[in-house]
Amino acid sequence: MQLIARQDKGFSLVELMIAMFIFMIAMLGILAGLNSAIANNKTNVLRDEAINVAEEEMNRLKALPFASLAATAPNWTNPVSVVRNIRSGQINYNTSDRVTDITTDIKRIDVQVTWSDKGINYQHTISSIIVNDI
Repeated sequence: MQLIARQDKGFSLVELMIAMFIFMIAMLGILAGLNSAIANNKTNVLRDEAINVAEEEMNRLKALPFASLAATAPNWTNPVSVVRNIRSGQINYNTSDRVTDITTDIKRIDVQVTWSDKGINYQHTISSIIVNDI
């Protein structure tokens, strides 16, 4: 009996389909991770911009004369809308401020920024103490 050498090389159709299925599952996992990373990055960019908006409002209030900063009610007052273009879209930030008299020469300023993204509401608050240096 003579042995005949087989010349079959390469993949069969079944092996190719299994390899493509495994590759597809791996790519779907990578895509899900990539989508999650992009969403987290956008949330961080929106929060960074909210911090910038809050700091701009705080600097504006600090630039006012001390006597013009009247204490406000315990609730947030003077809501102002600020629109920023982020990643080819517009985000509406709402800023509110609150001034509290600590003593006759010391006041506390709180600035709150709120925004919404994909149905989720976010807020960021910063505070500062100012002293009448006259």
